Amino acid sequence: MIAALLLCAALALPTVPEDLPEAGLSSRFSFGVGTQVGLGNQGTAGLVGSLRFAGIAGLDLEFDFNRVTTTPSVTSREVSDLLFTPNFKILGVVNLFRDRKWSPFAVFGLGVDLGADFNRTNMVTGGGVEFTFFRNRVVFSLGLRVFVPRPADVEKQRERRLMDGNPTLPAYTDYYNFDQYQIFMSVRVYY
Repeated sequence: MIAALLLCAALALPTVPEDLPEAGLSSRFSFGVGTQVGLGNQGTAGLVGSLRFAGIAGLDLEFDFNRVTTTPSVTSREVSDLLFTPNFKILGVVNLFRDRKWSPFAVFGLGVDLGADFNRTNMVTGGGVEFTFFRNRVVFSLGLRVFVPRPADVEKQRERRLMDGNPTLPAYTDYYNFDQYQIFMSVRVYY
């Protein structure tokens, strides 16, 4: 009985004409919400909000619920204290081109450690590919991100080491490398 009612309700729904423009991500302006997980130096899980302009460029705000990293002291002199996975990210997104069902993209932005009691920020860069489903309303993304410290923080730390009388400074490659990375997967629904 219930199956028959559901079948009648489905048949009574109006069909969408094929000549209508694409919805969701292909609109001039779209807003998406979803969830994501990240694997790498630190596993993360959180929420993501996205703004897209004609499906080409946009802005992502991401918040991870788990914060596993510990906050070093403000005057820390260790290279490892500048390398961390942030729990809040503001990212610019640029799609390199858009195919009917997939699109490669590049991301760049800032990551912030919201649990720290001082300004603890790093830079984020990376890329990936997104796959669209259901008239461009559902997007599944896979990608890779790399987190590196801001140049001002690196120079400040190196200056502090010199002021402490430490003549041996770490190489810049100790700060800027691919050691702090994250492979991420996300699912978003666009309106």
